[in-house]
Amino acid sequence: MAQDSDAALGMLADLAAATDPGLRAQARRLAHRLLPPLGRVGEPRRRGTRRMVSRPAADEGDLDVDRTLERSEGRRPRDPQELVVRQFAAAPRAVCLLVDRSGSMNGHAVALAAVAASAVLSASGDRLRCSVVAFSSDPMILLSSTARRPPAAVVDDLLSLRGHGSTNLSRALRVAAEELEAVPPGGRTTLLLSDALHTAGGDPVAAAGGLDCLHVLGTNPDGDAVAAGLRLARRGQGRFLPATRLAELTHSLTEALA
Repeated sequence: MAQDSDAALGMLADLAAATDPGLRAQARRLAHRLLPPLGRVGEPRRRGTRRMVSRPAADEGDLDVDRTLERSEGRRPRDPQELVVRQFAAAPRAVCLLVDRSGSMNGHAVALAAVAASAVLSASGDRLRCSVVAFSSDPMILLSSTARRPPAAVVDDLLSLRGHGSTNLSRALRVAAEELEAVPPGGRTTLLLSDALHTAGGDPVAAAGGLDCLHVLGTNPDGDAVAAGLRLARRGQGRFLPATRLAELTHSLTEALA
């Protein structure tokens, strides 16, 4: 960990899925000791306060020119749905973490997913609901916003995952919207840990438009993946934040949950 934290986490995630049950159990015990501190980003500073937020123009408020131009990709808006307004609203009160578990998922990616889940779960409380969904072609709800599970059980589930299947981003984003629908508008945040490249299902950009705030934690530095992540975040009125390594992920989580 002192020499190369990313290599150490990748090895730990691989050992947590070892064939030997004794080795697997030891690795998971070690993971439960190491991952929560790595994922601890502190309590969201905006919880319980009111702040200026951007919303679709169906709501009243002042026109947010910058976000409107981002959403319309720099051109003059042709659709009223592309207009974004700013108004005071309650701070985010629900977070849904979407973890890509498609074919690109490997030991290091599994470890980063577990760290991200630890961060989200450590920020949860009575005033902040959290949910965790792993997805490939089909979504798997590891923690519902309406249920309670020990954080260790959620991390165990993530450590058991390995890359499988195609990437249906559109369906995953719609599941996130369903997980967050009990919270009033302005209080919903989705975190997508993925390379943002879809290989199945409908257009994910359209699905992102149904979310209040979508932050994309990009796991792939390649140009196509970054461009796809930027499009999703722009449409979801959020930000694209790099998450290819542990240091990037923890910084990006701090930004997203602040």
